[in-house]
Amino acid sequence: MRLFKESAWQSKFKQSVLYGFIAFIIAISIAVFGIITYTSDSSKDNSRRIFESSLWNALQLQVQSYRFLNYLIALDENDYPLNGNAFFEYDLLMSRVDLLREGAVGSLIRTFEGGRTIRLLNIINGELELLSFNLSRMEGGDSSYLPNLIDRVQRIESQINEFVTLVNKGSNKYITTEHQILQKNLNYIQLLSMALLACLLLFCFFTIKGISELKRVFRHNKNLTLGIQTVHEDKANMLSFINQEIRFPVNVIMGVANTLNNPTSINDTKALSKHIEESGHQLLQTIEMLSDLALIDAKKLTLTPTTEHLPSIIEDCLTIFEPQMARKDLQSVVYIDPLLSKLIHLDFIRTKEIIIALLQNAIAHTPSGSISLQIRPSALSAPKISLPTGMKEASVLQIALRDTGLGMPNDLQQNLRINPALPMQQEGLMPSKVGLSLALCHKLVYLMQGEMHFSSAPQKGCEFWIDIPFYVPNTSLTPQQTTFCCPDKTHALLIETDAHLAKVISLQLATFNIDVSFSKDGSFQEHKDFDLVIIGNTPKFEREANDAILQRQAKACPIFSYHPQAINTSEHPIIALHFPLTQSQLEPLIASVFTHQNRS
Repeated sequence: MRLFKESAWQSKFKQSVLYGFIAFIIAISIAVFGIITYTSDSSKDNSRRIFESSLWNALQLQVQSYRFLNYLIALDENDYPLNGNAFFEYDLLMSRVDLLREGAVGSLIRTFEGGRTIRLLNIINGELELLSFNLSRMEGGDSSYLPNLIDRVQRIESQINEFVTLVNKGSNKYITTEHQILQKNLNYIQLLSMALLACLLLFCFFTIKGISELKRVFRHNKNLTLGIQTVHEDKANMLSFINQEIRFPVNVIMGVANTLNNPTSINDTKALSKHIEESGHQLLQTIEMLSDLALIDAKKLTLTPTTEHLPSIIEDCLTIFEPQMARKDLQSVVYIDPLLSKLIHLDFIRTKEIIIALLQNAIAHTPSGSISLQIRPSALSAPKISLPTGMKEASVLQIALRDTGLGMPNDLQQNLRINPALPMQQEGLMPSKVGLSLALCHKLVYLMQGEMHFSSAPQKGCEFWIDIPFYVPNTSLTPQQTTFCCPDKTHALLIETDAHLAKVISLQLATFNIDVSFSKDGSFQEHKDFDLVIIGNTPKFEREANDAILQRQAKACPIFSYHPQAINTSEHPIIALHFPLTQSQLEPLIASVFTHQNRS
């Protein structure tokens, strides 16, 4: 784990970025304070404009009233008809009243002198409204209304003067109050700005302190990581030492077992020697697993891919556990998809360890029944990496192992769902929680850039499927081996009550161009002509076997069987099949039978 690993220029660059960021925050804060101050000044200017408008409009009302009065006084007989001139002057006067009654100016004037100004303005407006009747008569040419009109305008003059005085007084008072309020708010804003600036400086101080502390923690964490790495390396070295020390006495035990396992020894001695030999192999496997786990934890396990014959490696894995499965009467079957190349480039040592780990787990959780191992192409895409020399393409194979046992406990399933590719789960599995074999299998799969999945049901067994990438060698460098194929329309009857076992056997026979029909209830009474009969697990063997076998033999139909009673029946020539049942075991038997039939 690499933490805080950087050069001197990177450290200086990060410090410059940090200081630039702090300067940027200070500049933004100053700009914000300037905007607040500008906004407050704008509000003050807006209040000032309203104040000036109210005072100006009041004075305009006074001036326009004088102009209207002078216009009326200056009228003589030669000016008639007026042609709307009187109404024009009147409208100018009324427009000044409207400006004082509406908008922001009107709202402001209503607050002056307890509303006295608006009452005066209403009286002035009412008096001026009454002048419109006299003006209409004068516009019609009747000058008798002129004296009355002049007299009424002169009476309004005192009210207009009083209104202007009140507006002037109220405006001065209003602008003084607004100025005091704005100044007070500005003081508050300045205090808040200084407090915010102080907080910002404190934040910058604590940020710098925090970064310094974080650096120290990273350095400490780096030292701890190196210490843990050293512990893993010490553990790997210790386990390697134990492996070397124990291998010698184990080899001695195996040598003694081989010595005892000779034709002159009695049967008990042979069985004991085989058991010792088997135990020795298991002990060696355990030591190798522990060593590999330690190397994986220390990140020192290197993959060594080689080009090998895939079916031979797979079948050898089941051969190792043949004695254990025989003692538990477990039936094992292997299917290798013919679409896979026979020779592939892969780390077969680690792949074999994965299969052995899965088989150990299956045997441990299966008291009776069957175990199947399928090697087939995976639906996943191969990782995009450069191809080694002599390889034409990369692909992915899937190892699927299924048993009909008890299933796995829930706590074991939860622990197996850890994905070391995720940051929070990089430590992987603990052997104490899932067992040594599954822990090693899990870590090896992800070390080989593969994926591991499983499903389990109580009393119905469990299934593992593992996807591992591999390389396909050039066809020019690999010898081609052809699989024996039966003639078309070759049909076989499979008598098997174990559906899981029957399915895999049918896949094996399909590689030899044989169609399979099932007798799921174990019955022998099938009237169709078959080219081959395979007798498997059936409870009806003793009752129906003799007549059915004789019928098949009369039709020259070969019979294969892995049923113990069928194999031990001496009066019927039945070809025996043995577990683990593989395609390499079936191929020579099927080839010999159907080659002989073709010659006949």
